Amino acid sequence: MKKINELMAELGFKNDAPDSVKEAFIKHLIKASTGVNVVTPSERKEIAENPQRIVQFKAPQQMSFDFIDENPTPKTSKKAVS
Repeated sequence: MKKINELMAELGFKNDAPDSVKEAFIKHLIKASTGVNVVTPSERKEIAENPQRIVQFKAPQQMSFDFIDENPTPKTSKKAVS
């Protein structure tokens, strides 16, 4: 089994490339192979330095295609002024 630095060298990554690029590539490989989203060391550092910038997202909701309006709005008839 090869080490990550050996794989990256075979793929053409330079040793002096930014660590964030290497982390992004590894993160993509992990996400593509296992479906798990990992936090990289540079992301962890950014979160620790700027906790106020973290956005909390609401839990995802299932889309609904039930087109019956539960709270219909009252229809008002307005006549056009001529």
